[in-house]
Amino acid sequence: MMMKTRAVLMLAAVVLLTALALQFIRFRDMTEGERAVAARPIDLKNQIPAQLAGWVVSDEPLGPNEAVRGAIERTLNYDDYVYRLYRRGGVTVGLYAAYWAPNRMPVQKVASHTPDRCWIENGWTCLDQRFAEKITTSDTRLQSAQWRIFQAPGRDGRQEHVLYWHLVGAQVHDYGGQLATSPGIVGWWRDALAYALAGSRAQLFVRVTSSVPFERLHDEAGWKTMVEALAGLGLAAAPGA
Repeated sequence: MMMKTRAVLMLAAVVLLTALALQFIRFRDMTEGERAVAARPIDLKNQIPAQLAGWVVSDEPLGPNEAVRGAIERTLNYDDYVYRLYRRGGVTVGLYAAYWAPNRMPVQKVASHTPDRCWIENGWTCLDQRFAEKITTSDTRLQSAQWRIFQAPGRDGRQEHVLYWHLVGAQVHDYGGQLATSPGIVGWWRDALAYALAGSRAQLFVRVTSSVPFERLHDEAGWKTMVEALAGLGLAAAPGA
């Protein structure tokens, strides 16, 4: 009887703590979304190459019109971003990076906007995936990336080769070795409780897309310059890692 009572009390305590944690998280999220917080950019546009010999480079908006761009900005709530396209001889490489200062956004919210989720929800199909891709050049080695091949919906049917990283502080976020189409309950609670207790560290999300396999870019001088720039943003692998 005593064991049963103790189990009931423990369960009640867990439920209570969970309810309190949820209320705290909701309060923090609400106040972050509603209060006016000045952006703290880190000059991403000048840290990512704006010119590459032999490539046509252009800065692109995040949406087709002002209304869509405004909605994206409100949803992502970033401090700084850059979205740049590089074109050469029928090859297109896109580089998108967004930055959040500490306590700007919960980790789980940033993690909910990966290509795995957003692209698939918009009709794209993931044809192949790898979860710890090594990106190296002769001089540079990056932290492990999420690697994907996506196919566009409908008649378009084009394929996009995708790499992405989500840095939390100096470490790549753990997506659990699976497509991040929905948050795993353990990882979600880990991130939510960490945020509730201590807030969030600075975050950087980087997505690189290519119309051709990344292997074909390996010896391109322009690709090496891009990889060096990503290393400078904090994606460089630790020595010996």
